[in-house]
Amino acid sequence: MHGGEKVTAAQPDAAQAEWLAKLHKQLLSDDSIQFDLPAYVQPKTPEWLKPLGEFLKSLGPYMIYLFWGAVITGAAIILLLIFLEVKGVAWRLPWWRQKSVTEAEATWHPDVGAAQVLLSEADALAARGEYDEAVHLLLRRSVADIAGRLPDFLRPSLTARDIAGAASLPTRARGAFTQIARIVEAALFARRPVGPEGWQEARSAYERFVFRDAWT
Repeated sequence: MHGGEKVTAAQPDAAQAEWLAKLHKQLLSDDSIQFDLPAYVQPKTPEWLKPLGEFLKSLGPYMIYLFWGAVITGAAIILLLIFLEVKGVAWRLPWWRQKSVTEAEATWHPDVGAAQVLLSEADALAARGEYDEAVHLLLRRSVADIAGRLPDFLRPSLTARDIAGAASLPTRARGAFTQIARIVEAALFARRPVGPEGWQEARSAYERFVFRDAWT
């Protein structure tokens, strides 16, 4: 109201009213718009879940004790691990131990110094014409090297052929050992003397077995 004048709201004319009614009707007939929303119904707890809910509910008064029990247990474990580290006691989880064993096998190599001494001894035998003994010496040393790599694999009942077929041996090391074992078997069972050629073949195989990255 201003200056004593009475203000009235503007009323739509007939054309506008008809247009609004038509627009409202179109809006109501649009199926993509939902006007009647269903009332919210709280989902019913499945029967199989009710025992768990009751169990958790029964633990309610004791949750504080469970919480502090877990905290104390965790702190005790941490203190124990720190104590073991300070004392230098080695500890590993089972899967860590398996990984350590695998890594140790992957990085293991025969003792090169011992192999050189052995070759000198075998060369001395071969120089005296004792080729069979020289090749046997190489075979025994090769078996000892394999025992260093696979201590749980070797058993007294295994033959050289069994050892040569071990899938856990690297391919090149297995091939070199197989060649030495074949020469020894021929001398033992076929009564075929090793001779200079057999000796040189076995010696070359042992060099590959030890010195030429056969274990990588």
